[in-house]
Amino acid sequence: MSETPAGFCANQAVTLDGIQSALIMLMGELYEHMDEGHDPAPTHSDCAAWGDGLSWLIKSIGRVRDELREVQS
Repeated sequence: MSETPAGFCANQAVTLDGIQSALIMLMGELYEHMDEGHDPAPTHSDCAAWGDGLSWLIKSIGRVRDELREVQS
């Protein structure tokens, strides 16, 4: 098995930290919304914000996956 370059590992750690932070933020928003005690219908801007967040997560995970595949090749 070949060694993984230190720079690659560092980049992956930074990427994964960003993904983890975004997930924590999304969880916090969900819990805050639930604690408000009411469940109003989401507005267009609410949906757009959640969509943007999910899009970022999907792209970040895709970058990690693609980099890992390149190393394995």
